[in-house]
Order: sequence, then C-alpha cells, then structure tokens
Amino acid sequence: MSPSILTWLAVPISASALFFTLALHMHRSLGGWPETIGNRGFPEGLLRHESAAFMAFGILLVGLLLSPLALLLCAAAPRLRGGLSPIATYAAASIAALLLTNLAPDPFLYWWWD
Repeated sequence: MSPSILTWLAVPISASALFFTLALHMHRSLGGWPETIGNRGFPEGLLRHESAAFMAFGILLVGLLLSPLALLLCAAAPRLRGGLSPIATYAAASIAALLLTNLAPDPFLYWWWD
C-alpha cells in the first residue's frame, strides 16, 4: 500500500480508534456508562479524550460530505483523475468507520449520538 493511501486512511482509522478507546476510557473512569447526556462530572482526562474523538469524527464527517463533490471534480477534469482512488478510499473507509460505531454498547451509543 502506498504512503499516500495510508495518509487518506489516517482520519477514518484515528476517528475509529478514538471512538472505541473513548468508550473504554469512559466505562473505566465512570465505573459504567453515563446516566445522562452531556459530560458533567467527567474527569479532565476523559474530557480531553471526548474532545479529541468528537473533533476526529467532525473532520471525518466533513470530509465524507465533501467527497462526492471532490469525486465529481476529479472525474470531470482529466488531469485530476489520479485523485479518484484516494478520495474513494477515504470515503469508503469513512463509511466503514461510521458503520463500525454500531458495534459499541447501546448506552455509549445513546450518549455519543445525542
């Protein structure tokens, strides 16, 4: 696999890793899942971890939303056609990362998506 493809996979892999380690960190720090939405009473380290995970997923979602436009642009311009594969790889990996979130425990998912 070329380094450029690995670069395109960095955000989806990082977002997934931060998501699942946040679930583990949360369960261990709080002794279970949060009873309410929000982060009141979270330790400082958990707050930083939560912020990093939300930021990574924000970047992932923005990139995923822009990828159809980027794919169309690359497909329309012959000199940009080399960008089709990396962008498609990013989009596929981002969709996979989003689908993988469904493997997390339901109480964590309820907290995460609300």
